[in-house]
This record gives sequence, structure tokens and C-alpha cells, in this order.
Amino acid sequence: MAFKTITDLSADTTISLGGTNRKTGKKNPTSVEGYYLGSRQVKDKKKKDGLSNIYFFQTSSGNIGVWGKTDLDRKMSSVTTGTMTRASFDKMVPTPNGEMYKFKVEVDDSNTIVVAGSNQSVAVSSSSYNDDSGPELDEDDEIDSYENEETTQKAALSVAERKAKVASLLGTKNR
Repeated sequence: MAFKTITDLSADTTISLGGTNRKTGKKNPTSVEGYYLGSRQVKDKKKKDGLSNIYFFQTSSGNIGVWGKTDLDRKMSSVTTGTMTRASFDKMVPTPNGEMYKFKVEVDDSNTIVVAGSNQSVAVSSSSYNDDSGPELDEDDEIDSYENEETTQKAALSVAERKAKVASLLGTKNR
């Protein structure tokens, strides 16, 4: 019997694709490329339904969380976990309700990894992330809000091993 590590859908960094960060004034990254690990829903007071999606990618730089937008949500719903995926900001399109972010999502079905114990989508209760004791999540922040609260040597070693494995799969040197 062999044990498999269960994916916990955590991110070393959480970003928005395209546009400008309203708090810092800096341009947001325009694309992310890596193995798609799955998504998680978090409470978001700015949304009509009160929820936002965050998509997790395993890259050579660590796990990256990407805030969903309407077009990205639609396109990511058909991506299979473990597939090498590139999500890119494409353009802004005018709509009756204002401008809409448009994205391009590409997959390489021949380049996949096994994501042990993953669910395509994980819903998170409000008490887990947006309680009164912690900071409210905001897609304008590039934050490390999904790391475990305890940073141990074991966790650091696990991250280093994961980065090395992804770097070897991507054919790049470990940074």
C-alpha cells in the first residue's frame, strides 16, 4: 500500500490577471502557466452571489492562486485537474454593465500530473476565511492568504520538493 499526499489547494501567492491593482497602482500579471490543481470558492462581499473562485496552479515558482472573473470562471470550468494550463488576460470588452475581462485558456492534454485526492472545486465556509478576526480577502491584494498558519521545516521541505519536481517537469532549473 502506498500513501499519496492529498492536495490542499493552497497558494504561495494569490493574484489577479490583467488590469491594474487598485491599491498599489501596479499592473497585474497577464498570464499564469502551470499544472491546474483545482479551484476553491471564498466569500466575496463585492459579488452578487457573495462568492468568488480562486484557481490554483502548480508552477516552477510555487503554487499560484488566480482570482476568477466571469469569463475565466466559464472557461476554467472545463479544465481537468492535473493538466498543464495557461490562462492569459486577453482584452477588455464593453458590456451594458461596464467593461468585462476576457481571457484565453489553453491546455496541453499530453502534459499532465496526478493530483491526488483533488476535487475539481472545493467550497469553503465563511468561517474558514472571512471571519471578523482575520483580514477580509480582496482580489486586489496579491497575498499569501492560503498558506498554512504554521510554517514548519517539514512544510518548507515539501514546498522545495514540489518546486523541484515541477521545475524538472517543465524542463527548467529550480530557482
